[in-house]
Amino acid sequence: MVPHAILLDLDETLIDRTQSMAQYAARFHRDFVDHLAPIAVPTIAATILTADERGYRLRAALFADLLQQLPWRMPPAIERLHTHWEAWFPASSVARAGLYETLTALHAQGIRLGIVTNGVVRRQEPKIETLRIRPYLSTVVISEAVQVKKPDPRIFARALAEVCCAAPQAWFVGDHPINDVLGAAAAGCRPIWLRGIHPWPPDHPVPAWQIGALPELLALVQQERNTAT
Repeated sequence: MVPHAILLDLDETLIDRTQSMAQYAARFHRDFVDHLAPIAVPTIAATILTADERGYRLRAALFADLLQQLPWRMPPAIERLHTHWEAWFPASSVARAGLYETLTALHAQGIRLGIVTNGVVRRQEPKIETLRIRPYLSTVVISEAVQVKKPDPRIFARALAEVCCAAPQAWFVGDHPINDVLGAAAAGCRPIWLRGIHPWPPDHPVPAWQIGALPELLALVQQERNTAT
């Protein structure tokens, strides 16, 4: 069935976290250069990326790691690292390859688009603004705002209600096997796994619908149109 709506995860699905970290590392180096021994920006990026664990590390633990791992001459207070992250990491968001062409084509076909993301509003909203994708979106549902997180089916149901779409007529695209794929399936949507970020857990069947890059969504929609005719 051609989807009436496609809902998408934000971090690591629409945003390339590795490229975002590289951009943030350049800002980090610029702002802390007087506190650091000589170090290359790519080394800072790699250090932060490892400590970050793709966004699933507690922020306090991340900043504590940075104080340990980076070559500080004058270590800043951990609060300053936290403040810097809050101010600059969302603004460093880099779109995943093919994002704009994919959203443009889907939107032109009349498919309603939305984001369902875990996280806090003050971090997630600026990422969306940085990407400049708001005109494509019929809804943005952030877990903090609705007090429920993926993989709970209720957060998907909230987004579906906001795009006026029944679950069987919707697709959900995300990188995380549990939060995105199994969560969307439990909510009745067709889950599309963006592979290559998180390994698939061996205790669950591998999903039938997968993509390796966002533009592959267009081929899946066209495949469904061909089947329908």
